Amino acid sequence: MNIKEDGVGIRLDRFLTTQLSGCSRATIQQLIEKGEVLVNGHISKSGYVLRSGDQVQIYSLDIHSKASDFLPRLLPLDLIFEDKDLIVVNKAAGMVVHPSPGHQDDTLVNALVARYPDILREDSDSRPGIVHRLDKDTSGLLIVARNAGTHSALADQMKRHEIVKRYVALVEGIVALDQGSIDAPIGRDTRHRQQMAITAVGSREAITHFRVLERFGRHTLLQLELETGRTHQIRVHLKAIGHPIVGDPIYGSGKVSRGLKLERQFLHAYQIKFIHPTTGHAIQLEAPIPDDLQSILDQKSFL
Repeated sequence: MNIKEDGVGIRLDRFLTTQLSGCSRATIQQLIEKGEVLVNGHISKSGYVLRSGDQVQIYSLDIHSKASDFLPRLLPLDLIFEDKDLIVVNKAAGMVVHPSPGHQDDTLVNALVARYPDILREDSDSRPGIVHRLDKDTSGLLIVARNAGTHSALADQMKRHEIVKRYVALVEGIVALDQGSIDAPIGRDTRHRQQMAITAVGSREAITHFRVLERFGRHTLLQLELETGRTHQIRVHLKAIGHPIVGDPIYGSGKVSRGLKLERQFLHAYQIKFIHPTTGHAIQLEAPIPDDLQSILDQKSFL
């Protein structure tokens, strides 16, 4: 949108709140912080004061719904940890984390509000309690806060890179290095706006560490640790080094070796470590590799 006289001199977050019906200011600030809003092609800050002629682009509005609009649904959940402050869920592949077009009442959030109505607050958007997220077809561990104080504390840990998230992925080709790091900024793909890419335009720092767990004939099993948490980070970074995730239809070929059957990308968030905001205790949790992925690893002759 092109900023005209009525928007001049107004903070970016305040202006967008008036323009986007149903979006709270907190939601707008989340979008800006995530790099989903560009001003003149660059990531901006909530407090940026708009000028005449500024061009504002919004790439994602998937968190605009109010939590109070949700339909609670008792969907199956695999709970790994639970207390009065937080929950850790082992999300199944195929489950969307938060409502979006085409997924309004079958998401993790719908399941959570059915079991834990206390995560709904007046200031909640469509990610009540969600501290971080996983792609629909990525399985594994997710932290959910049950109150505002816990959510704020965990979000601060996330910003300080104090929450350790480790993944396991099977990738195409043989990774030569036993371990290494991928340091490349990620932003919206300018040609395919629903995808992410390594780019200097509207991007944010992204760092992924990897370690080889096992090499096969044509594939490599990796452990990955995120230092940052950008959208599709692991998938984009592995594509960039020429080793996309097996079964990834967007950043890879989407194909698997003949004789193998896999309905999604081979990516699983198997371990998470953080400090409990209330008790101060170190929490380390693991989720075993799901059966559909383990069955692939068991057929080594095809790998």
